[in-house]
Amino acid sequence: MARVRDPTQPPPAKSAALLNPTTIDSLGEDIMLDIFLRLPSLATLIRAALACPAWRRAVASSPSFRRRFRELHPEPLLGIVAKPLRDALPTFTPAQRRDRDVLAAIRGGDFALTCLLDTDGDACDVPLRWDIWDCRDGYFVLANWDAGLLAVVNPLDRSCTQYIAMPFDTSAPPAPAAGQDDCPAASCDMHLLCWGEDPMEFRFVWLILEKSRVQATIYTSNTGHWNFLPWVDVAERAPPHDADMSWLCSGTQAGGFLYWPFKNQKHVLKLDTATMEFSVSELPPVLENFKFVIGETKGGEPCIVYGTGLSICVLMRNLDDGGAEKWVLASTVKYNPESDPPANHGRLRVVAIRDGFVYLVTSEMFLSLCLETMKLEKLFPRSFRAHKLYPYIMAWPASLVGNFGSFAVTQDCDRNSPCKASNNALVSKWYKEDRVPFIFDKIGAYFEVREMHSDV
Repeated sequence: MARVRDPTQPPPAKSAALLNPTTIDSLGEDIMLDIFLRLPSLATLIRAALACPAWRRAVASSPSFRRRFRELHPEPLLGIVAKPLRDALPTFTPAQRRDRDVLAAIRGGDFALTCLLDTDGDACDVPLRWDIWDCRDGYFVLANWDAGLLAVVNPLDRSCTQYIAMPFDTSAPPAPAAGQDDCPAASCDMHLLCWGEDPMEFRFVWLILEKSRVQATIYTSNTGHWNFLPWVDVAERAPPHDADMSWLCSGTQAGGFLYWPFKNQKHVLKLDTATMEFSVSELPPVLENFKFVIGETKGGEPCIVYGTGLSICVLMRNLDDGGAEKWVLASTVKYNPESDPPANHGRLRVVAIRDGFVYLVTSEMFLSLCLETMKLEKLFPRSFRAHKLYPYIMAWPASLVGNFGSFAVTQDCDRNSPCKASNNALVSKWYKEDRVPFIFDKIGAYFEVREMHSDV
């Protein structure tokens, strides 16, 4: 029989646990960041961290946390950007993922580049002939030769599109180099350089070349100016040679260097992005008959990847018996297309190398290869043809990288000021979309976070 409490006696005292319940807000910052490390992807971390100002500040002010999170969770592939065969805006094919937060990012992003169509925008009168030249750190780099403009577009942040005037008149080729009056210079390639710990700053490197010389033209966002560096002679390109101006292939970026292979595939032109000094290295003879991409592993080691038939070959630097470095074949992976839809796969082509992953394509399928595990994974079917393909990797938003540097000025502004509005704009629509409760698992205990509608 249940015991009946004497109504004349005072009620029993409540336990300390009931008087002082432990909530997620009472957790220390270190524990909170430890919980965040267990989230499955960058997309999920962004939505959680932007739920309240304290969580955002905890992530933004901890470079060590961001390094650890990157080691545990590769930044997710959101899709493939294609340079069309005809005059048109770049097209985006989303990755076929079942991750709710990644899908929310894709839904909320402006991958149709409607910012370039805005009738009230800076490019409202510009012809819609935008060529994509680079795709890195969450940005598209687009060039409009008719208007002489470059556009830097972040599809996940519609407010930060920037337009930059090209460094020379695009209605005529660049002026000839000194002493080379019979051979006008030609624009070759451009690349975007970003700093992960200061997301408000970036640089362009625009390579100009003529018969046997190259020149780097540098744009810096914090000054808004182009700087023409001196012409550099390339001895390996010295006469006798043909007068073909396009003697370099498109470049790649890896490990603090930009690489432009010679079209004869015997040498590669390198630019150290820290010192802006050029050098030339020999390429291994095995590459002379293959298309290849120079990149780096997750650990920062340089590598060269190429496809031969349906096999993928990876070259790495190694020491020979005399102590000199040379390129050696490190791994070969065979692709088996048997389970794919019926079609002519033909051969594998390397598209890009990003963060230790190689992105490849056949006539029917997009694939990725992890250089750490050498695991080959089919991503999604290929449904279009294009001149060039770029993987779009989700980048850390500026709002989660910086209680310091140039971003500190922005995030410390008054909530209603214009620069605060710009900061809020960094939190795109998809960050706030569908805010169901997040459940975090920490040492067997569950913390349910409800009503996440605080101002960010």
